Amino acid sequence: RHFDKLPADADNTSKARAVVTATAEIGNPTTLATFTVVVVFVSLLLITGMLGEYFYPLAFNLPVAMIASLLVAYTVTPWLARRWMLTAIGHDGPYKGEHLRGEEPHRLQGFYRKLITTLLARRKLRKLFYLLVALLLVLSFLQPAWQFIRAQGITGAVSPLGVPLAFLPKDSKNTFLIHLHLAENTPLEVTDRAAREVGELLRQQSIVSNYQTYVGIPSVIDFNGQLRGSGNQAGSQLADIRVNLTSKFERSENSINFVRRLRPEIEKIAASYPGSVFKLIEDPPGPPVRATVLAEIYGPDLDVLDRLTKKIEAKFVDTYDMAEVQTSIPGDVSEYRFRFHRDKIALAGPDPATVSRVLNQLIQGEVLGHAHPQGERAPVPIRLHIPREHRINPALLERAFVNNTRGKSIPLSELVYVTKAKQVKPIHHKNSERVFYIGGELSNSDPVYAVLDLDRQLDGLEVATGQYLKTANLNFTPVRANALEGYKLLWEGELRLTLDAFRDMGLALGMALLGIYLLLVGYYRSFRLPLLAMTAVPLALIGVFPAHWAFGVSFSAASMIGVIALAGVVVRNSLLIIDFAQDYQRQGYGIEEAVREAGAVRLRPILLTTLAIALGTAVMVPDAVFGGLAIALIFGAITSALLVVIIVPLLYRRMMEGQTDDSLLS
Repeated sequence: RHFDKLPADADNTSKARAVVTATAEIGNPTTLATFTVVVVFVSLLLITGMLGEYFYPLAFNLPVAMIASLLVAYTVTPWLARRWMLTAIGHDGPYKGEHLRGEEPHRLQGFYRKLITTLLARRKLRKLFYLLVALLLVLSFLQPAWQFIRAQGITGAVSPLGVPLAFLPKDSKNTFLIHLHLAENTPLEVTDRAAREVGELLRQQSIVSNYQTYVGIPSVIDFNGQLRGSGNQAGSQLADIRVNLTSKFERSENSINFVRRLRPEIEKIAASYPGSVFKLIEDPPGPPVRATVLAEIYGPDLDVLDRLTKKIEAKFVDTYDMAEVQTSIPGDVSEYRFRFHRDKIALAGPDPATVSRVLNQLIQGEVLGHAHPQGERAPVPIRLHIPREHRINPALLERAFVNNTRGKSIPLSELVYVTKAKQVKPIHHKNSERVFYIGGELSNSDPVYAVLDLDRQLDGLEVATGQYLKTANLNFTPVRANALEGYKLLWEGELRLTLDAFRDMGLALGMALLGIYLLLVGYYRSFRLPLLAMTAVPLALIGVFPAHWAFGVSFSAASMIGVIALAGVVVRNSLLIIDFAQDYQRQGYGIEEAVREAGAVRLRPILLTTLAIALGTAVMVPDAVFGGLAIALIFGAITSALLVVIIVPLLYRRMMEGQTDDSLLS
């Protein structure tokens, strides 16, 4: 604007004076807006837990970048403008129309002046505009609430126009894990056969590059497996298959849809192995959890907890979109227990150590020696053992003998008696309380709906002892278990992460808004003008939820980060309009003319900076983790910019009417 007033052959002194004037003109609001953004992102340090570690780079790097950009804007940018920008551009054509106090309006500014003049002059039209904006804001906020109103119930398909709520959406990966858990007493050969059947299915998939099978032992532990305890999952009934896909840049189908399509075929294979659970575990985009939908059952009696957990497991299986359900209760496994007849051993005369050694040879075998094949670095043990199909068979003791001190052979069946019993089950503890886990994975929906439906069914469920089950841990404050309080179900898993994240981010947003308000109060020396400037924040929300619906993206923790960022970014537009309006009033403009000119002069810069935000953030839209953040920033900034240039001048005129110039501009 200032260069347009200079002649085409202006010297460096005139250009430098224009540059300094232009920089000083927006200096205060630019500095203040920068610090509002810094306050907003510093507030992200209030996010605790693993999610806080995820977003810590944002909380640190963005304030540093904003302060650095402010220094560049005050030093490098004015110098470049003086050196490279042309003058008298406006006299060659872009500015046409009537002159207003020596300035020629741009076509866009001319349209804006007509619109704002009409709204300033016509009260009914102005009220209708206010009503329309309020209606859009209410409808936007109803979209997250509308998701809970469904024809099929809380766990049915999401209602049209509803925006689902999630922690972090899944991302398309190049690998995933298939975990096979067969019945507890399944031999290793049967587990291997099941793994080979799954492998044959994988061979038929064109996008599967390769896979590696681990039978009886866990696969290589990844970040997700650390929390799930995969390193302890070893046994003849367990197997892992690590599946590697072709690069996601070379295939049209993402891994999420592929796993969803593969799951029914895997379930058919699992159905031929009664009591088995085959899990398709995808790498989470955020912090891993033991299970997506996870219930922890606490109580004083283990037998009652066992029966209660199986009853709750049936409820899990009947839940909409629940694909895989597993409990921490292992199946019943029979075992043989060998005990010595001490009296008979004493009478028969064999050495007790010899009896123990022979029994151990029958069960585990014995290393007789070591071979040293050519080319082997370490000696190879030579083990003598009974074939697996004959091992741990009580009848085998009749055909095994031990010599006593007199050289007489005595069958082991006379010296050892065998009892059949149930294997002792492990007892899990959390915070020094005994706990039973029930976990489930969902195929295509977010866990909040499944948990709310299950909580409705399980709260008040009668326990075998005549007591009633209580459900908890669905508030923002975590609940600690106490077995003395009776039988209780605590919800954990992804929903607990979601509640913790939104609690911390809600606190961060509140602190950010408070920090912005205090900064503005100190700058304007007023309690009312900061509220006017902060109207840009709710106006931004009008575009956030509809954009998530249009893109089919769930409102996630990253989206909430975008909303928090908007609180600092969009306030800048209000500050510029208010500062320019006050400056025009100091120059002698009337209140209506001042707000009209302030909006018209700042219209192009506001739209250009908004476009810069949109284009700079658009590269993150396809990203699974930060896509929600980008959508919130882009469409929140666009909506706020389009409405702020109209709402703020109108409200400023109304707020300042009747005030003296001294009270207004002091």
